[in-house]
Amino acid sequence: MATLHTLMAAGLECFARSGYSRARLADIVAEAGVTTGALYGHFESKSAFFDALFQRYGTALTDALGGSDSLKEQLAAWITISREYRGVIRASSEILQRDKDHAAVRRRLREAAAGLLAWHLREPLTQRNARLLARMLVDVLDQYAQMEAVGWIDLRDPDQVADALSSMITSGVYRR
Repeated sequence: MATLHTLMAAGLECFARSGYSRARLADIVAEAGVTTGALYGHFESKSAFFDALFQRYGTALTDALGGSDSLKEQLAAWITISREYRGVIRASSEILQRDKDHAAVRRRLREAAAGLLAWHLREPLTQRNARLLARMLVDVLDQYAQMEAVGWIDLRDPDQVADALSSMITSGVYRR
């Protein structure tokens, strides 16, 4: 189990540094300090390895969103989890361009996350409008995480970003 954890951590770092196509399995195992055979003992391919990392990201994200008591907490949790999995986010955007299966997995994660965010948006909106707003918010958060992952924007305190987004949503969108 320690080898698997070490491989996953090394994969996150290599994907964060190089993206999916430029991160080589040789780099990942070197960073982990294990043999290539150790990686193949757990995964049949680089793609399967990435899929496992993405699944962990999705689970961490939905667990954090589901365990948050407010919209602001959810937003801060999203940013925090996305930073932990920045390698997955960077690699995912690259894979998305060419892999329909990965696109479907991302759509399912988007819908799950939107459902969890919509819970805190339901008042005074209708369920339908809360879900629509939640999908837009997921897209904003996903883009924000992508821009951080590739270094296009500086890292900011997650609570401050969550405050700004939460204020925009509750004061701007809800205002009649």
